[in-house]
Amino acid sequence: MTEAYEPHIEPDAALASPGAETAGERLDPERFRDLYRLAGEEGLPYFARLNGKGDAELYLVFESVDAFSEQTRDAVSLEFKTYQNKLLVVIWTLSDPLQPLGFPLSFDIRRTEERHLAQRILRKGAVTLHYLAYEARSLTHIYSESITFSSQEIERAEAMIYALFTGEAEALPPEAQVREEETETIHALSLSDEVLQEEGVAFVLHYGRMLAQYGEEQAQHLLMSTVQQAVWVMRRHARSEVRGSAFTVWAAEEGEYLSLVVTPPFTGLFEVVHTSEDEANPFARFLMILPAFVRCEDVVPLRVGAYPLLRYENGRLYQLELDEQVQARLAKLHQQAFSGEQSPYR
Repeated sequence: MTEAYEPHIEPDAALASPGAETAGERLDPERFRDLYRLAGEEGLPYFARLNGKGDAELYLVFESVDAFSEQTRDAVSLEFKTYQNKLLVVIWTLSDPLQPLGFPLSFDIRRTEERHLAQRILRKGAVTLHYLAYEARSLTHIYSESITFSSQEIERAEAMIYALFTGEAEALPPEAQVREEETETIHALSLSDEVLQEEGVAFVLHYGRMLAQYGEEQAQHLLMSTVQQAVWVMRRHARSEVRGSAFTVWAAEEGEYLSLVVTPPFTGLFEVVHTSEDEANPFARFLMILPAFVRCEDVVPLRVGAYPLLRYENGRLYQLELDEQVQARLAKLHQQAFSGEQSPYR
């Protein structure tokens, strides 16, 4: 391994941080230009960054001060886990075991800047968490607090970072890794006509390129693990309306291209779809950074001959069983909706 495990990165001295003097005040848009860009222009509900001194800071951005009061109770804590070859730093703001609320930050340790940021979170034995509210294009600094780590917590998290860096994450103890609940299999015929007729957003991938690079088994594993990571974030999203949403994941092949379709399109939940690493829409966030990603487009799954693969409802993920009866039903619904068009389900 030729790359330095602990890289040296010069901080941007021009970056200002909220402090005791700004608590309860509106932040000046010019002085805190970087925070307005991340919280306002990019719409990130949570993020981490290096400040002007090179120290790591964590930020939670709420829709209002009232939303902050509703979503933070008891002692805030950080939990370090590994998931799909990345480090997750989850900021837990509600300790209710029935309705835990966490904000998951994802770090690709193989990337120099992200590894350095993850390391800086731990190096002082404490990290500052800033609470902001973004309303009417204005940022308010609610307050800040310091979250400390025990020597055991630091040791465990450092071990996770090093194992991810060296590609040995599987050797970590089971409690260090996020393991999904067992997925229940249900028949796709159990889905209603309304669900099967929903419109959605297709993430189009050059699947032929993936097959050539990885082979069929590994390419399928990469796609499903990426979808599962997006579902994991949906289950633990900061906003309750996201956690309580229901959606279906479909797949459609056309030549060398594969479309993963998510219905409904979440336009009410996520207004902007772009390629930012921390984009609030988990499916855009993870699928659009795949090297095989080509484009996004609005589609009706029935029209492109897609088959439903996964269904998420009430916090549970279901794998959908497909057979000839499902194919016949999809063909019938296609005929009803697009009479005169050739059926893609033949």
